[in-house]
Order: sequence, then structure tokens, then C-alpha cells
Amino acid sequence: MNTGRIHASPQSATRADAVRAAAAALLDAVAERASRTPREAAEAAWYPGHRLGSVEAIEAEIIRRRTAEASSALAA
Repeated sequence: MNTGRIHASPQSATRADAVRAAAAALLDAVAERASRTPREAAEAAWYPGHRLGSVEAIEAEIIRRRTAEASSALAA
């Protein structure tokens, strides 16, 4: 008997669950990253040989980017 429902295969349900879990993890990571101060973010991003050279330079770049993002969000 056809009930008119489309049944998802177990594989597609598993894939959909994996996609939802990945999206949730990404949102959590973005929220955590955004909650850091520029200094905390710079310290977390720095490693020997980083192209910007120092925590201070990374911090300045983070501040510049956040300011640009905020400006573009206000303009929209």
C-alpha cells in the first residue's frame, strides 16, 4: 500500500545527520572565535614562522578585519 510518503534510506538519514552535526559544530566554532578578544585570538593563531611575524601584528590584523566587517554590516 502506498501511503504517499517518501522514505529516506538509512544512508541518506545518516548523511543528513552528519551534515546537521557538522553545521552545528561550525556554528559553535564561529561563536567561540567571535567571543575571543583580538588579543586572545591572536595568541591562539600565532605559531613560529607565522607570515605576520608577531602576536601584535596578528592582533592588529584581527582588529582591522573586525572593524571592516562591522562597517560593512552597518552599511548593509
